[in-house]
Amino acid sequence: MTEDTTLKIIKVEKENEDTTTISFSGPDMERFKNRKPGQYASIRIFKDGQWSAPHPFTLSSAPGEDTLRMTIKKSGAFTSSIPEIQPGTPIQCNGPFGQFCKDIDASKQIVMIAGGVGITPFLSVLRHFKETAADNEITLFWANKTPQDAFAAKELEDLTKSLKLHVVHAFSRVAPGDQQPAPVFADGRKGKISHEYGRLSQDVFARHITSTNASFYLCGPPEMQQAVLAELSQTGVDPSTVDREAFVFSSKKS
Repeated sequence: MTEDTTLKIIKVEKENEDTTTISFSGPDMERFKNRKPGQYASIRIFKDGQWSAPHPFTLSSAPGEDTLRMTIKKSGAFTSSIPEIQPGTPIQCNGPFGQFCKDIDASKQIVMIAGGVGITPFLSVLRHFKETAADNEITLFWANKTPQDAFAAKELEDLTKSLKLHVVHAFSRVAPGDQQPAPVFADGRKGKISHEYGRLSQDVFARHITSTNASFYLCGPPEMQQAVLAELSQTGVDPSTVDREAFVFSSKKS
């Protein structure tokens, strides 16, 4: 299933100053039912009487959802135009593509590591896990500059109520006086949230990774990925075993 399908934008949500989620659907959604969490697709948007060039983004919705979602960060002319799109705009979607997070359901212990908008494939997986009442043990590291950049923080907190999910936020540009303790959860929650300040490091991983035999997944800019792999190797994780995805971080601006 790789042919283009013309759908329509049904919702545009501004997540923060730099990031927007678009939702789209149409009469031919059955063709997308077999997609896997973590996959991506290429879209073309009809604007000013013509179709845009194709651009790839993660499908951040769970496979079982009735709509397709993409969460897109501004990085160039096309992505900067996303917040201005109006509901009803035609959109073509080609895909899904990719093998990232393939068979992740079968992994009992999972470590996800995301940099910025690299969280999107993991949101797809976690939304899928919620729908399927998964019992996997998951540790998610999400690196951002500030708490304001962590656009999905509330949803992740809610997901800790139903999943065995530990979310570790790492903020690299928060002054010591502005640092906040992790929230204290009431009894009955399955997961938890931790806050770290600074970059993802050997020390941060050592504090929160419970097993180096877990299945590791990494998505973020190339420089961040290389730094993370070096830090993981210091904790006893073989970098060659880490499943990596970086298609959205092309040097060509979108």
